[in-house]
Amino acid sequence: MKQIIYLFVLAIIATSCDDWMDIQPKGKVIPSKAEDYRLLLDATQDIGESAITVTGDLDLWVTDDIDLRDDFIGASYSEYQSKAFMYEDHFYLESEEDEGMQKMYAVNYICNAVISEVLEADGDEAEKQKLYAEAKVHRAFTFLKLVNMYAKQYEPATAATDLGVPMHLEPLLEGSLKRGTVNDVYDLIINDVTEVYDYLPETPEQLWQPSQSSASALLARTYLIMGDFNNALKYADMSLDKKSYLTDYNTLPGHSWYPTLLDFGPRYLNEEQLLRKKPTSDYRMIYPSQEFMDLFDQTNDLRFTGKITFEWSLPGTGLVYYYGYNSGSPYGLTVPEMLLTRAECYARTGEHALAMDDINLLRQNRIATAAYVPLTAASADEALSIVKDERRRELAFMGHRYTDIRRYNAYDNANISIVHTVNGDTYALAPGDNKWALPFARKYIGKNPEIEQNPR
Repeated sequence: MKQIIYLFVLAIIATSCDDWMDIQPKGKVIPSKAEDYRLLLDATQDIGESAITVTGDLDLWVTDDIDLRDDFIGASYSEYQSKAFMYEDHFYLESEEDEGMQKMYAVNYICNAVISEVLEADGDEAEKQKLYAEAKVHRAFTFLKLVNMYAKQYEPATAATDLGVPMHLEPLLEGSLKRGTVNDVYDLIINDVTEVYDYLPETPEQLWQPSQSSASALLARTYLIMGDFNNALKYADMSLDKKSYLTDYNTLPGHSWYPTLLDFGPRYLNEEQLLRKKPTSDYRMIYPSQEFMDLFDQTNDLRFTGKITFEWSLPGTGLVYYYGYNSGSPYGLTVPEMLLTRAECYARTGEHALAMDDINLLRQNRIATAAYVPLTAASADEALSIVKDERRRELAFMGHRYTDIRRYNAYDNANISIVHTVNGDTYALAPGDNKWALPFARKYIGKNPEIEQNPR
């Protein structure tokens, strides 16, 4: 018997109802023209439904970049974030949804609808091909995020047998939710993006619309996580050939609300973005760990002085890291990420001078002009260490650190553990621990028992 796909919150047709089986297309417009599908893929506002730009951020709360204040458990941080921070076996009550997973599968449903239907719709053929291509890239982005939160790190020797995530590829209310393998998910991502590359414009017309620059960037990110550094270098270079804009932080004005911070402007206008994505919650206060803050030149690095400050409304609570609307930090694919990806690949393939060229290009736009001095590296190993630190500073709280630690442990034998302390108790996540794959919400397992839970 087919099972209801309970994971999917169907942003196109869902109505409010008491019974989860009562989802029906009641009184809604059924897309039939290219412009209808354009509206679906341009829905970027998350008001009661899932915007095409939303992606999960639960992995943020399990990294070593963040601290959890004892007095803010269940207040500034939600209960599920607190449970994630303490690596509990389950983050949600049996009746609770995993909002991030829920919204990512809703995005997946929208993409499946466009992919399955738009080429048969009325409208301009070139526009229909473009919409089809955009949906493929959005779907690939979503699956890459899902597999790196809810499955094991990609490793060539085990990827064909390690459990990935459910891979429903049709816009149906019923179907199997059996988890594909990690290898299956990565194959889908690569095949989807390479298939549609030529149907995309070179650079984004709107920052949430995929382009060749963002498609290349997504492939670069994918191959980097897979440890295929030659292909990661190839696609990072392709992306940067299409778009390489960097904001010089030295030119930014002060923030009107927080005078010690920089004003990055609205995130949807941030031109460093290649593909705009946003976390489940746009605005959030992040308390950075001391280890993270110690990575910075706290006088001259504008990423520190321009983003971290004392919270004036909560005197005495310590430092607060602002992102989202306040810092304009992108959560999707960006030019700085591609520079750092290319630099890492150069370092790993022995081209340490080229790696430092990319690092210095980025830092020149991030360090106070009067204090800027180019960095040098005497070896590829030294360059790689510099790249890793720079990556952690530049991409902080944008959904990279968790995946980075997983791959460093897999490919570099980095042996990185994460230790969190709450009310004097310590909670550790050691290399090789099963908990590097986040748990599925129990509600989904109860409704869809064919989904195998990650071992804890």
